[in-house]
Formats: sequence, structure tokens, C-alpha cells
Amino acid sequence: MVTQLLRSPVLNPAGAEVGRLQDVVVKLAEGGYPPVTGLKVRVGAQDVFVGKELIDRLEAGAVRLNTHTIHTQTFQRRPGEVLLAADVLGRHLVDVTRGRIVQAHDLVLAPTEDGWRLQGIDRSPQAMLRRLVPRRGRPDLRRHAILDWKDVQPFVGHVPTAKLLMPLQRLRRLHPAQIADIVEGASHAEGEEIIKAVEGDAELTADVFEELDSEHQAEFIKSRSNEEAARVLDRMAPDDAADLLGALDQERRLPILNLMSPSQQHKLRKLMQYHPTTAGGMMSPDYVWVIKGSTAAMAIEAVRIDDKAPHQLLNTVFVTEQEGKFIGSIALADLERTDSEKKVEELDLTDCAIGASADFADVTLMMADYNLTALAVTDRTGNLIGAISVDDLLEALVPDDWRNRVEASSGV
Repeated sequence: MVTQLLRSPVLNPAGAEVGRLQDVVVKLAEGGYPPVTGLKVRVGAQDVFVGKELIDRLEAGAVRLNTHTIHTQTFQRRPGEVLLAADVLGRHLVDVTRGRIVQAHDLVLAPTEDGWRLQGIDRSPQAMLRRLVPRRGRPDLRRHAILDWKDVQPFVGHVPTAKLLMPLQRLRRLHPAQIADIVEGASHAEGEEIIKAVEGDAELTADVFEELDSEHQAEFIKSRSNEEAARVLDRMAPDDAADLLGALDQERRLPILNLMSPSQQHKLRKLMQYHPTTAGGMMSPDYVWVIKGSTAAMAIEAVRIDDKAPHQLLNTVFVTEQEGKFIGSIALADLERTDSEKKVEELDLTDCAIGASADFADVTLMMADYNLTALAVTDRTGNLIGAISVDDLLEALVPDDWRNRVEASSGV
């Protein structure tokens, strides 16, 4: 364990102390276990570098060298190197397997054929006590909670010599909601490091922003230029993008809106006419619909070729008159089970719809009373203008303290 080495005597082959260990230096690389490249040793009043080739062995409470002579040049960080005690120990890391933030209370080193390597972290409370309590006063705390280094990714934005940023490929293994949870549980600097990493994938960036709570959405979008903000909002679901655009300062809204694609601009202008807590503010302007006279087969094909509606709304097909007046809706599963040539208006349609000005309570009650997974939103003339999915409803219903409980149960 790194805490068993820190401030330990560094001994020459004769057993004489030549200095005290201040830190362990490793070289981060994408994948694998980082190799120990040397040690930071305090010799007198100076910190010097001791290369790995001079290390005979590492043991709890001592470092033994294979030489009587070491160079006493002042220690300097080299590109790509990380100091385990200064840069990693006690800090947050991302558990890329479980999608959570963990804390490195201790670090595990192990010998290999080509030298010592960083093998994992210990996130147990006992490790924290071992780290914080002076060695002589430590109780016998031998319990561990070891995570393999291959399962974690350190934050390195604070490391002046680290060239390896948070790798996008590792984050892609996680669901956008998991990435958003990590950002919300991290410091601003750590969250910014993750956001910058995912910006290499425009679609993933938009998905993550959609999953962030409103406070963190505004926090990270405000720090971006108008052009960068427009690129993110352009790829977000229109209802989420409208809410986020509305959270920006008044003087930034129009310039950002004007930088977006004409199609997204049109949708956002319509949505921003409504208060976010009304049906019009909650709805998505993208949904699957067919006109009266279409067959069940045509309705199924409309779902297959649609590339705009959110996934949550692909399970429902809405039916309108030629001029857009809402008739009803039907589940995709019911379409699959019916005669493919049957006209949609002849099917058992659900004719529930709600006005765009209806409040959140009305939306909730209607969807609950009729067991709906998607609800049609109409204007004053009865024309279909949008749809609300049950996931949007659930997201609005979940109290903030429940989210905090989920974060706490994930463990640090």
C-alpha cells in the first residue's frame, strides 16, 4: 500500500538511511497498469528523483535501494508522470465499470516482471483511517475494498504534467444517465473534465446534457461559447433544449438560437411559447403520426422509418385527420397484432388528449387514470401539436432528495 511507504526511510544496501520517501511516480497510459518510473525522495532539505532501476525492493515501512550513490538533482515532474500521493491519493476517480465516483483512500502497488506497477485502489473506510492517522497511532485496520485499476479512471485535470485526459472510449461504456450522475456528484473541475471528454462525441454530449439536472445543465452550458452551446442544444431533444435555452441569460438566448439549425429553431420557438410546467412546455414536437385512412402496416412502417421522435414515443402512433385534427392513438404492440390492411380509424384507438395550457397535475392525472405511456397534446382547435412520454412525467415527479439517496447508495 502506498500509505505504508510514504515518509518511510530509503535505505542503501548497507541499511543506512539516505532519505525519506515523499511520493511514488507512475506513468499513466491508456489501459493497463501504470508502471512505477521512480520515487520522489527527500534528501536533506532537497527532493530528488530516484529512478526505478535503483529500487531493490519496496516493503511496508522501508524502501531498499541497490546502490550506495544517488544523483541529487532537484526533483522535476516529467510529461505524462503522475505523483500517487499528491495527485491520486484521497481524490475522486471514476469507476467506469459501475458508473460511479469512488475515492482512493489507498493505492495498491505490486511487483511484476518489468518492475512495480499500480494495480488498484482501496476505497474502504479503514483505508481512509490508515491514511489520515499517523502510523504509530494507527489501529489494526486490515479490511480492504480493492478495485482493480483497469476498472477506474483518475481525474488528471489538476496534474500539470498529465497529457492523458479522461478517455472518451472508457466513458462510452456507460449510459448517458450514469455519466450525468457522475458529473453531478463531482466537483465543477471534475465535471468539466468529463464534459470536455464526451465533447468528442456530439451525440453523447447531447444525451448527457439531457440527463443532467437543470442546475448542472445551466452550470456547464453557461461556460461554453455561443457556438459550442448551439451545437449541444441542436442535438438535444427539443423539449429539453427549450428548457435549457430558457435557463440562459436573456442576452444569450437569441444569439444561440440563431446559430442552431432552422428545424431546431422552429421547434424551440414553438415550445418556448409555453411555460415549462404546462403540457405545452413538457411535450415533444417530434412523434410518430399517420393520417386517417392509413393502414396498420403503414403505421408500423412510420415507426420504422422515423428518425426524430424520442425512443420513449416510438411505442405509440398518433392518428389525425388530413388537416391535423387529433383522432386518437394506438400502441405499437396493438398494431403488430392486428390485420395489417385494416384502417387505423377502425382500430380501438385511445382518444385521450390534453390542451397545451394544462398544468402538470392535469397531465399526471390523465396519464395515470388512462394508464398511458404517451399523451397527445393539442392546441385550441384540437390539432395535434406534440406528445408527452411517461418518462418525462416520472422525471418531473422524482423528488430531489430521492436523487441524493441514489448518489449516496452508490458509495464513494
